Amino acid sequence: MESRPAESGAAVRRRRLCPACEHRFTTYERRERARLFIRKRDGERQPFDHEKLRSGLTRAAHKRPVDQAEIERLIAAIEREADEGGGEIEAERVGELCLEGLRNLDRVAYLQFASVYKGFSDPGQFTEELRRMGVAPNAGGGPSKTQFAGSRTGGSV
Repeated sequence: MESRPAESGAAVRRRRLCPACEHRFTTYERRERARLFIRKRDGERQPFDHEKLRSGLTRAAHKRPVDQAEIERLIAAIEREADEGGGEIEAERVGELCLEGLRNLDRVAYLQFASVYKGFSDPGQFTEELRRMGVAPNAGGGPSKTQFAGSRTGGSV
C-alpha cells in the first residue's frame, strides 16, 4: 500500500494489506549491521558490547537526571561511528565519545565516568578535571552551586 522512510532514514516503513483477510500490517525494514569491534590499547580486537557500554554509562548517571533514552542515543552515535569506520573503533575513541556525550548531558555523570575511565587515584585529580571543565573549585575544595549553573541540571552536586 505504502512505503516511506522511518527512524530518520534508518529504516523503511511499509504498510501492507492482506488480500485474504484484508487486515493491514506495518513492517519496518532496517539494514543489517555488520558486527562491530573494539580495538583495545594493547591491539587486541574484541566484539563491541552494547550492554557493557550501556552498563558503564548508566552507572555513571546513577541517581542523576539523565534519561535512559539519552544514553541510548549516545551509544547509537558511538555504534554509528564504528560502523562508518569499517566496523571497528578504538577503545580510546569510545572513551572520548562517552566523556564528550556525558559532559553535554550531566557534568556530575561526566565526572563519575571520568574518575573510572581515567583511573583517578587522588582527590586532587577531581579538582584538576573540574578546572579542565572550566569550573573553578571553591575554597572548600568542591564546586559551588553557582559554578554548576551552566550545566543542564543546574543544581548543586
